[in-house]
Amino acid sequence: MDNSPRLPTVALVLALVLVVLAAVSYGSRNREGPFALSEAEIGLVGGAFSLVIFGLQGLISVLLEGRRLRPGIVRPRLTDQLSVGIVLFSLLLLGIAVFLGYGLVSDWGPRVIGTAAGLGCLVLALLLVFYKEAFVGDEACFDERDDGIPW
Repeated sequence: MDNSPRLPTVALVLALVLVVLAAVSYGSRNREGPFALSEAEIGLVGGAFSLVIFGLQGLISVLLEGRRLRPGIVRPRLTDQLSVGIVLFSLLLLGIAVFLGYGLVSDWGPRVIGTAAGLGCLVLALLLVFYKEAFVGDEACFDERDDGIPW
């Protein structure tokens, strides 16, 4: 299997094009109030954000795993550092959830609530990465079947 950087690079270039289109659209509008994007501009920025994530993940994969992939079975790797990370990020996520719940009940502003929710999503994503590294063994298994079925 070939781990090529072409598709991630194309995704990053396409993301740049989408951001430029959103900026041109925003710049051509007559705006009197505060910074606000239209629905189309939000869609362009959201698509660009998704493509940037895909492109960066692909380029990081090429850098870390090399150009030639060797799929197979990887055993779970629960180490002391991963255990500490899982505990700390779980407690941090619980703290963010309590903070967010208190903010919702106390009628805090949308900026604080949105920031807390976004931070909670990032912490949850990192926690899931830690769990994957610690407990998920099979990344991919492309072994030939040995049961006599010809397909």
